[in-house]
Amino acid sequence: METLGEDLILLAVRPNGNLGAAATLRFGLSGSELVRLAAARRVDVVQGRIAVLDATPTGDPLLDAALATMTGSGRHQPTAKAWVQRTRRGLVESYLDRMAGAGVIRAERGTVLGMFPRTRWTVVDTTRLVQARARLDAVASGSGAADAEQAALAGLAQAIGLVPLIYPGGVGATARKNLKRAATSSRQATILAASDAVDASATDAATRAAMSAATDAAVRAATDAAVAASINAATQAATDAAGHAAAAHHGGAAGGHH
Repeated sequence: METLGEDLILLAVRPNGNLGAAATLRFGLSGSELVRLAAARRVDVVQGRIAVLDATPTGDPLLDAALATMTGSGRHQPTAKAWVQRTRRGLVESYLDRMAGAGVIRAERGTVLGMFPRTRWTVVDTTRLVQARARLDAVASGSGAADAEQAALAGLAQAIGLVPLIYPGGVGATARKNLKRAATSSRQATILAASDAVDASATDAATRAAMSAATDAAVRAATDAAVAASINAATQAATDAAGHAAAAHHGGAAGGHH
């Protein structure tokens, strides 16, 4: 889970150096942070709202910045949908800068027509890219049930529009279909939380085992809920962004006629 957001960045870097799904990538990164925080048991998603369970720093500055924006109580707790869709300026750039600083990607800055700045990106750590692509391919192949990390990566890539770029044309049709099905299944998933009663007369060892099992189940439920919520929110945000862009385009075109 720790590399979920960076995996999206790696998959977004296209052969020509551009970032695929650049307009919606931020929604995928926000979704990845929600999933990672749930997996770390720092937050839970309860009836669609984010509940902060542990606000202490995680050690990851970007994740800590995300966690700091999730505070609230009762009705003031942000919904997962609203939080993922929230504008957080510089989010994509922060991930790019960190990955460039770590030598995972490289920025090549220049200009277009000698005056417009442009940045091309190159993946330097190809092993990381191969690993990220393998996680996505595992879902795209439709060969079996995906784990939470694979489901999150596949669902978020689908939500922000990366999938058609990674699996284009006729040869990618089956992969696109499998990924769309996986994303839909995640969005429609009903998360059931179950707690096991611990017999007061049980031995200490049995009690510890039961508590451990209950904790593991809670983590899985929180992570699954976050995966479903983040995919749903990112999908809606990307759809809304595309609608606004289309409306602006048509408005500008209409305004150009006299």
